[in-house]
Amino acid sequence: MPRPTRIDIAGATHHIAALAVEKERVFREPADRKRLLALLEAIAECYQWSCGAYCLMGTHFHLIVTTPAPTLSRGMQHLCGSYAGWFNWKYGRRGHLFGRRFGSVLIVSDEHLLEAHRYVALNPVRAGLCRRPESWRWGSFRALAGLEAGPPFLDIDDVLDLFALRRKVAQPAFRRFVEAGTSDDDEVPLARVAGG
Repeated sequence: MPRPTRIDIAGATHHIAALAVEKERVFREPADRKRLLALLEAIAECYQWSCGAYCLMGTHFHLIVTTPAPTLSRGMQHLCGSYAGWFNWKYGRRGHLFGRRFGSVLIVSDEHLLEAHRYVALNPVRAGLCRRPESWRWGSFRALAGLEAGPPFLDIDDVLDLFALRRKVAQPAFRRFVEAGTSDDDEVPLARVAGG
C-alpha cells in the first residue's frame, strides 16, 4: 500500500517528529544534542524556516516549523541525513539512524498550534524524564517562557504573539497554558505523530 502524500505547501506550519530506528538513542551525550541544534539552525537559515518550538528527547525529536516555500521534505532529509552521517561517524556505526520517514501533522488553526506547543513542551514531563517543563534543558520551553535566551533560530515573538503583544504578559501566559496540561488525564491527539 502506498504511503500517504505528505502535505508540503508554502506558508504551512507543521508539527514534526523524527524517531530513531528500533528506538535507538539518537542522543547519547549533550554534544549530540548540541550538534542537532546547530544543524537545525543551519537548515532553518538555508530554507528560511520559522521554528516555533523544539524538544530533543532520547530516541526522537519534535519540531514546530513554518515553511515559506514547500521545503519540508527536503529540509528534513537534509537535517536528519546530516545528523545521521555525523552520528554514525562519531560512534562508528553504520546504517539508518532514523527508522522511518519523519512524521508531520499540518497545523490548521491557532487552537491546534497552541496544543502542539503544549505537547512539545510537555513531552519530557509525560515521558517521566523531568517533573516540570522548565527542568528539561533540551527544549524550547525555557526560552519561550522567558527563563533563558533562546537560540537564534527560535522565533520566540511569533509564539508569544499567540498569547499577548507584550512579552511581559505573554511569557507568564504561555507558562500557565503549558502547565495547565500537566493535570490533564486525556492524551493529547498529537501524540500519534511519534508515539509520544
